[in-house]
Amino acid sequence: MGNYRQHIAFASTLGVCYGIAAYALAGLHWLYGSVAVLLASLGGLLPDLDSASGIELRGFTGILGVIGALVVWQEVGQIQPPPVFEIHLWAMVGTFLAIRHGLKRIMLHVTMHRGISHSLPTCAVWAELVYLHYPSESHPVRLMMGAGVAIGFFSHLLLDEICSVDLRGARLNKAFGTAIKFWAPSIWSTLAMYGLLSYLTWTAIRQWPDDPMRHDVSIAAPEWPANWPRPKWPKAWGPSPFDPSARREPNAPRRRTGEEAPPPDPGPQPGDGPGSISDFRPLDLPEPGESRPRKPTLNRRVRP
Repeated sequence: MGNYRQHIAFASTLGVCYGIAAYALAGLHWLYGSVAVLLASLGGLLPDLDSASGIELRGFTGILGVIGALVVWQEVGQIQPPPVFEIHLWAMVGTFLAIRHGLKRIMLHVTMHRGISHSLPTCAVWAELVYLHYPSESHPVRLMMGAGVAIGFFSHLLLDEICSVDLRGARLNKAFGTAIKFWAPSIWSTLAMYGLLSYLTWTAIRQWPDDPMRHDVSIAAPEWPANWPRPKWPKAWGPSPFDPSARREPNAPRRRTGEEAPPPDPGPQPGDGPGSISDFRPLDLPEPGESRPRKPTLNRRVRP
């Protein structure tokens, strides 16, 4: 089976390809693609939550705890009337501790290594959890994040199966077939996972919009807060990006440092004298069939 570094490298590579494809083909913002890469990298480590060994997974559960705490903060903020700050704080702390210290212990007691955690139903469960609880109003964005977790999770299963094949000895390892599967040796864990998958699928179908590919969320460049002190920007570097008055249009010409911006050209106005818009006349084009003499051209000297 693959180790920690191989799994995260393989999942991150597939996540980068997935993020670039979503930006180039689907037209989603690159910021969404970067988050999808992060989720794919984390998804590549999710199947090993049932592993009793591995010091690296301690940091992984800490990252999951932070992400879970942020999601809980977002969900609690949607309660009406909005709760006080202390409720937000204790909800975040409780979620972090539950994921950081409780999730792995529960997985160790409920499942076994290479059990139901290494299966396709669990992959679908994690993907639907991200799709249902990702804090975005855009359905394509939520779908993209759920698919990113599924890609990272499946990359872990695929790499375990690849590492179970001994190409030199031309034989299969005893662990072959224990990663990509639809059920586990324990019938109770299999039924529990399929029950959770059925409930999440039913919830996702109820939330599925009529126009699933409609994307109305746009990301604009953030403005510098008005009450914040603006950082000092050297004049030799040009206009400051933190100064709203120094921002230029995309097609506006650049000017040197210290040079005042020229006044906008209003264009020709009626009654401005010669060169005004009233002095323009249509071109005197020849009528069809009418021939006019050409203008005389200068004689060119011909070398002997």
